[in-house]
Order: sequence, then C-alpha cells, then structure tokens
Amino acid sequence: MEDSCMIDVNSWKSLDLIQIDSKPKKGVINSLFDVINSCVTPGGTKTLRSYLLQPSANCQTINKRLDIVEELVLNQSMCSKIRAVLSTLSDLQYMISMFSYTNLSNNNLGKEDSKRIIRNKIGQAVSLKNMLDAVEKLGFIMSQSSLSFFVENKMKLTDCRLSKIGEIVNKVISTEVNSRKRKGYAPIARDYALFAVAEKQNVLLDMARRVYQELVERVMEYAGHEREEISGAQINYSQSRGYHFSLHTKDPYSVKLPNYCIQIVQNKASITFTTRDLIKYNDRLIQSECEVLQMSNLVLEQMIMNIRVYLPSLYQCAELISLLDCYTSIAYYSNKTKTGSFHTIVRPKFSNHIKIIDGRHPILDCRSDVVPNNTFLSQKDGRFIIIAGPNMSGKSTYMRQVCLLQIMAQMGCLVPAESATFIPMTHIFSRVGHNDDLVRNLSGFSVEMSEMATILQNANQSSLIIIDELARSTSTEEGIGISYAICERILAIGAFTLFATHFLDMAQLEICYPEIVRNYHFSSMKFNGNDYDTTPHKLFKGPYQGPLYDYFWRHKLGGTKNGLDLASMTTFPEKIIKDAERLAERLRTAKRESSFLDTTSKIEFNNTFETIENFETNRTI
Repeated sequence: MEDSCMIDVNSWKSLDLIQIDSKPKKGVINSLFDVINSCVTPGGTKTLRSYLLQPSANCQTINKRLDIVEELVLNQSMCSKIRAVLSTLSDLQYMISMFSYTNLSNNNLGKEDSKRIIRNKIGQAVSLKNMLDAVEKLGFIMSQSSLSFFVENKMKLTDCRLSKIGEIVNKVISTEVNSRKRKGYAPIARDYALFAVAEKQNVLLDMARRVYQELVERVMEYAGHEREEISGAQINYSQSRGYHFSLHTKDPYSVKLPNYCIQIVQNKASITFTTRDLIKYNDRLIQSECEVLQMSNLVLEQMIMNIRVYLPSLYQCAELISLLDCYTSIAYYSNKTKTGSFHTIVRPKFSNHIKIIDGRHPILDCRSDVVPNNTFLSQKDGRFIIIAGPNMSGKSTYMRQVCLLQIMAQMGCLVPAESATFIPMTHIFSRVGHNDDLVRNLSGFSVEMSEMATILQNANQSSLIIIDELARSTSTEEGIGISYAICERILAIGAFTLFATHFLDMAQLEICYPEIVRNYHFSSMKFNGNDYDTTPHKLFKGPYQGPLYDYFWRHKLGGTKNGLDLASMTTFPEKIIKDAERLAERLRTAKRESSFLDTTSKIEFNNTFETIENFETNRTI
C-alpha cells in the first residue's frame, strides 16, 4: 500500500478505467481495462485489474514490470506460447481453496446437491492435473529467456513439492479423462466425471462403474430394438429427461406411435417420446451414477489429504500463472497497438517532470485516428496548467488522456506516444462531470464541492489532479471566485494540476504565479468563407481567444459565441438561436472593461476562500 498510487472510486468511473454501472459486454470497448485486458485466466484478470486500479508508485517495481513486458513484446513467439498454455487452465485460486478445506459431510444435502458437489470436486482434480502438465510446459518456454524474472520463476516451477503432487495426482486421475471429456456424444462427455478416477484405486468403485457401463449397454440394445419397431427413431440424452427417443419428420402430427410410447412432445419438425422400460433404465442409471460418485469421492478425499501438505507450492504456481497472464495481456496489447496503427507505442521513463510527445488517448486510439497532443509539467517550470477553449474542442478528452497515460506507465504498460516521461504519483484525483447525487440528497454543485474538499484534504506534491469546468453549476461571479480560491489552495499544496475552464478570467493566474501557472487552449472552429471547419483538437500555448471576436473581445476578454455556433449546426430552432445571439450581444456590450483582479475582487476572493475552508472543516465525511 505504501508504494501504490491511490485512485478514488469516482475517478475509476470518470476516467473510464473500468465499467462499474453495467456488466461489460464481450468485444465492446468502453474502458481502459477493456483495451488492455486479453487475459485467459480468472487470476490473470484479477491481477491486471489490481495493477490498473492501484498502480505502483515505486520506480524500481515499475521498471521490473516494464522489463518483463518489453521482453514479451520483443519475443512474440514466447508470448504466444505462454498464452496458449494458460488458455487451457481454469480458476486455480478456486481449485486450491477447495483443496484447502477439510472434508465436508454431505449427509445433510439432497441427492442432486451431493452429486453436484462431487462432480465439481472431480472437475477441480482434473484441473489440478492439467495445471501440473502446464507447469512443465511453462518451465520449458520460460527457459528461452535470460531475464531474471523468467530465470527465477523457472526455478520455482522445479519445486520438489510439485513433483510430489504430480505423482499423487497422476496415480489417482486417469490419463484418458481429457480425451473422454472432449468426445461429442453427450452421455460419454457427461460420464467423464464417473471415469476420471483411474482403475484399481477402489474395488467397489470399479464394480460400480462396471454396473453402470452394463446398464448403458442395455439401453443401447433396447434403443436398437425400438428403432426396428419405430422407423427413424433415435436415442438421445438430456440432463432433464435422461435417455429418450426422438423422431424427425416434416409432419409430426401425422405420425402414429405405438400405444406404449408415453410423454410424447410434438415440435415443429420432430417428436420426442419415451417408454416405461426406458424410464426404468434411467432410474437405475441415476442410482448407479450416485454409487460411482460416492466411491469416487472417497478416493478423491484421500488424494486431497495426501497433497494438502504440499499446497503452498500450488499457491506459488497460481501466483506465477496469474502474473504471466497479466504480463502477456499487456504485451499482447502493445503488439496489437504497434502493428495495428501507424503510431508508435513506447516504454515510459521516469524523472522529475512529465513530458509526453504526441500522446494519444488509449481508448480512442483503438477505435479511430486520434489527434496527438503534447504535455509538459514540472515543479520548476509550470505544474499548474489552465486549459480553455470552446465546447467539443477536446479539453476533457485531453485531461483524461494525460491521467490514463500516467496510470498505464505506473502499472507497467507501454504507452501510445512518440516519447513519454512521467513522475511517479502517489495520488490521482479527477473532478469531472456535473451529476447530482439523489442518494445523498446533493445537487450538482454540492457534489462538486464535496469532491473538491476531499481532494484538497488528501492531495500532496506527488498528486496529479484534473478538474473539468469547476463551479459552472452556480452563477458566473461565484463560480470564478470559488475557482480562483481553490486554484490558490492547490498551488499552495504543490500538486500537478490540469484545470479546464470556461472562465477566461482564470488566465490571470499566470500573471500572479508566472513560474507555476501556464495557460493553454484548444482552438475553436476556423471560419472558412461562409462555413466552419471542424475543430482541430490541438492544444496550443497561451490564453484562449474565441472565434468571431472584435477588437475589444480579442484584446480584453477573448469573448466568443462558439456555443451558439455549435447549436446552429444541430436541428435547434433557428428563431431561438437568433434571439439568443441578440441577447448575448447586448450582454457583451454591457460588460465593463475593468480587470477582474481589482481590490474589491481580492476581498471577495478572501471571503470565498474562508467559505471553502469552513466547508472542508464542517462537512461530514
């Protein structure tokens, strides 16, 4: 925890790290986790998620992860082989947890529950056998690399305790269990659990299975006899009905079956039915199946007791497999990004400043072409960036992009950029969005203030903060005052900050703090004859000056009617837009040309600053 970067839950959602509100759909990319995740085991998925939501803040740890990922990117053959082996494994943590428990009595369980538990236990025993087989393959594949991570972990795979477990499991579990499970015929595929335990482990088990096989053979003989009586009849098996007959025909209602056929179900193109004799066979098969499962359970319990002393080695294997799955998933994303576009993906470096050249939003980068942008933040030369610009110019997307690239770098992932240098952050905060909170009975403005109070209390010099259009849910005067006071507090804390705003007066902060604050802007739509070109989504240095501005607005406040320009491109009624333009023009001409930072304004700022302090102190956490 001490060497981790803390990201609050609100930022998980606002930065699109993971999907919280809804269950993710396979193949649909809505978050950074969806972009990077191609894990093939549950343990690998959990590890990748923990790396993403709680990235490391230790440079040594980060660089070790990057070394592993870079090795897998360069050695794509080894990466593919590891993924192929891992794809054959199941949930290893669940398997080991089940083996860790003592024997559970099934006396109080129903027959079906008891059968389900035993079948599950057999399935986990087979998974253990597959894992031990995979460990041998992984050891051989990892020997292809000289990187310390692979060399050290290859030694763990040769643990003598794993060999002991392998001897016990291979003696108990049949070598033909996987081939039997893969067979397509439903009864045989289902019966793999009954024949998973090897022969000669228990005399009663061998006898019970022999009885079961004889019953199945009798069912097949009986089915052959019925096919002679009923032309076209086939024997089928289902979990709910057991063995039954089916007859495919174009006109099922015209088919006449013998009187001894019962439970007849007529479908559009087939008929299913059974007989009393077949029902009796099914009942006897169920009873025989229970006997086989009970005998198999006795053998498995003894096997589990024998391997329980060696379980710590299995935990090491499960951890290694989860790590390999996580790293190969990150490497797979890196290879896919490198080969799937004309852009580059680079290994991040770490220093005392943030410098990203042609960085791209990782989520948008996998969907379409993205406009790259540069970023520079430094304690000595601008750690507080004010970003202005019109709606839909890319302010919010850019700030999220910087945070996502920072998180990717600290989790040990290559980042989509030409070059990238970062500072290891201990906290990442985001104040994005303007939704109210009905559960806590908070308006949109109250939610903003509550989240900002939390940020101000927990931020430090190793924090990255993004704030998007703060205090727009209140009046302009109060919004500017609150924004200015909060910015001054953040400047005093020393956190690295990206602050997007429509309050153009906030640009004056660079005059007050010339070594710390820098003004940037996204340009608006360019006027081209009688039409507008689309906004370039490119970040430029300097304060924002909007489109269609006259001398007064260009030199004083950089005024704009870009919002109305955007509205005119939609199906919004033309009359309403013209009325809004007329009223907006009156407000512009009525505004005074005085500077915002006069003496009266400074007094108002101090009062607002005290209000924010009181809000932080008195609010209920």
